Amino acid sequence: MKIRQLCSVLILLLISMGYALDIPLSDVPQISISISGYVENPGSYKVYPVDRLADALVLSKTPLALNIRQPAPLLEEQDVLQQINPVPNLRDEEADAPDYEKYQSLRHITIFRNNETQVYDLLSFYRLGEISQNPLLRDGDVIHVPVIQDFISVSGALGYTGDLEYKKGDTIGKVIELALGTLPDADLSAVRLSVYQGKGEAYQVRLLDLLASPELEATAINAGDRLMIPHNTLYNKKKIVNLSGQFVHQGDYVLAEDATLWDAIQMAGGVTDEADIDNAVILNQAYNAEPDPEFERLKLSPPAALSPLEYAYFRNKLRQAKGRYSVDFRKLINSGGEESNITLRDADYVYIPQRLDMVRVSGQVQNPGLLPYQEGQNWLYYVNQAGGYANNYSRRGIRVLSGSSGNWEKAKKDEPLMPGDTVFVPDKLDRSLWLDLKDIIGLTASAVTIIIGVQNLTK
Repeated sequence: MKIRQLCSVLILLLISMGYALDIPLSDVPQISISISGYVENPGSYKVYPVDRLADALVLSKTPLALNIRQPAPLLEEQDVLQQINPVPNLRDEEADAPDYEKYQSLRHITIFRNNETQVYDLLSFYRLGEISQNPLLRDGDVIHVPVIQDFISVSGALGYTGDLEYKKGDTIGKVIELALGTLPDADLSAVRLSVYQGKGEAYQVRLLDLLASPELEATAINAGDRLMIPHNTLYNKKKIVNLSGQFVHQGDYVLAEDATLWDAIQMAGGVTDEADIDNAVILNQAYNAEPDPEFERLKLSPPAALSPLEYAYFRNKLRQAKGRYSVDFRKLINSGGEESNITLRDADYVYIPQRLDMVRVSGQVQNPGLLPYQEGQNWLYYVNQAGGYANNYSRRGIRVLSGSSGNWEKAKKDEPLMPGDTVFVPDKLDRSLWLDLKDIIGLTASAVTIIIGVQNLTK
């Protein structure tokens, strides 16, 4: 045995000298090994004395030198046949190929050497770097890779979650190591171990506090068990609010849990002289991003199929942002934060536009567009400033779109407009008097016919 070990050392020394002297690798002597079991290409291989178990598994995944498993190219007539009948062969080799990566046992690899048997846990080498589980290969080694027999499940705040091959003697600590350890937000005080009781039976749940009792990591875990380490939602929790627009210092701010809108404004240095506080927007972005199934359904429905209530709901959803806070920003600023103040939440968005002292007039007017704001003036004043009505305007249906709320309101002469508001003058629908008269006559004739028919039936 000592002579064999001495020869191995000499071979390794020769290989090292070969690299140092730039000797071609093809001149280095090789050894023979065999691989069997659940591998893609079982058989005999030539390797170098410096190769290890992991290198042998890589060899078993590559096509053989003779390319025996490579599909032969289709002949010309086969190409034509496949185009005529493109249905794949039900016994296609690739479709029937087993999933070696998923079910190949790495924790129970056996090496037969000199009438001795040794079992290695190659997964411990891959994930934990245990070099003892990845031994050097020797001439005549026979490597056998079995199929995985049992699993355990790991989930939660771990580096690697999912099914993990079970090995007798596994403990919670070992499983956590093989899962690449815990994440920074792992809550070790509420570890949940679900113990498998047999097929069709309910799991028996154990709650373990590994933080207070680290010795519980030595708790045995068995095939079929499930280990879950929960995330701590309070870990590194912070409230980040985005202040944009007419703030002295705009950007993302990290606030305390009880911080208010007024606190955020003070952190941003207040608002600028050009801030339009009447049209400020405060939005909760997380709530705004949540889907609205009813709104999505109405978007796909034809307008004629909507009820009046559905149409009103759909129209309001288009006008108003979801997740918008109802805050009187002017009252907040004027009171120094004493009134209309709210507690902000994480991911809130506060936007103050630049003051644009304009009112927009659109629709059937002579010169639609932006007009300078005049305090105390109503919608009719701005229509006249826009050149008056166009020829095709409709007096009915004139609306004012509030710049601050997004609501459509009926135009009233006693209500002054505010900067940012919009006056909309609709156009008159093109209808023919003759067509209207024709429709009325048709409906009347149909009604008379129905009445006469009913009277005849009752006689």
